[in-house]
Amino acid sequence: MEIEELKSIPIDKLLSHLGFEPVNRIRGGTQLLYRSPFRGDRHPSFSVSVVKNVWQDYATGTGGNVIDLAILLNGNCSFHDAAVWLEEQSKALGIGPIGVLSSRETVAFIRETDPVIKDVKVTDLTHRALLSYLHSRQIPVDIGTKYCREAHYSVRGRPYYGICFLNILGGMEIRNAYFKGCHGAKAPSVVPLSKQSRSEACCIFEGFMDFLSFKTLVAKGFPNLIDSDCIVLNSTSIVSRAIPFIDVYDKAYAFTDNDLAGRMALERIESAMPGKITSLSDMYYDFNDLNDFLMHSHGSPR
Repeated sequence: MEIEELKSIPIDKLLSHLGFEPVNRIRGGTQLLYRSPFRGDRHPSFSVSVVKNVWQDYATGTGGNVIDLAILLNGNCSFHDAAVWLEEQSKALGIGPIGVLSSRETVAFIRETDPVIKDVKVTDLTHRALLSYLHSRQIPVDIGTKYCREAHYSVRGRPYYGICFLNILGGMEIRNAYFKGCHGAKAPSVVPLSKQSRSEACCIFEGFMDFLSFKTLVAKGFPNLIDSDCIVLNSTSIVSRAIPFIDVYDKAYAFTDNDLAGRMALERIESAMPGKITSLSDMYYDFNDLNDFLMHSHGSPR
């Protein structure tokens, strides 16, 4: 399917299918105002143009077409993962049949729009700027350096560096104060508490910054948090890949984000393993995610 065909999926119909209805209609019904699907809005800050089939989030200044929306709704997933997800939604909407872009078309699109990470070298995490970035996220240096590495790489011939977090397939999430991306295979990460034995329960996180926040809260002695094996999805679009790793535990505690992508990820995990999953996102219900809670409360119990 061509990119333009993907872009033609009506945003208003997609949002309605996901449970979001406009709270106001202006300009003769051609512009719809919503409470943002990315956070809890008291007032509508999210706009959709029915005529142009584009959206605008006034609170963050972001916007785009339905593909851009799908990428954000699925936790900044890849273009191809967003296309797969849109195919699933379009079938439920009765729009189709829709075929996902071929691998050749996807690669061509990525080459046109996304930076290509090359010449990656991984070392111990020591760079002052990266340690400062961790500090800004309230993550202690000893926790950051224990679980993360430092990646040096190039994009279009220019050198960069970032914190990297390895997954089970040898790929890595790369992040610094200005960039968030992935190099290599996209996959979950499994971090055991002990190399000798598996813990009774596991904890589930969307991204590694939330995982580091959990470890920080445990180190602070935050009440009702028990350290255990941890599974980091690294993207809500690949939840299914993490389910076999979660299923070996007797129970699991989910620290998913308080947004649409987080709720959908939690629902998929719960439906795959009924009765096994306990969501702990209410612990930080006023915040989007666990790191946001840590940054604003410094891990102090409320």
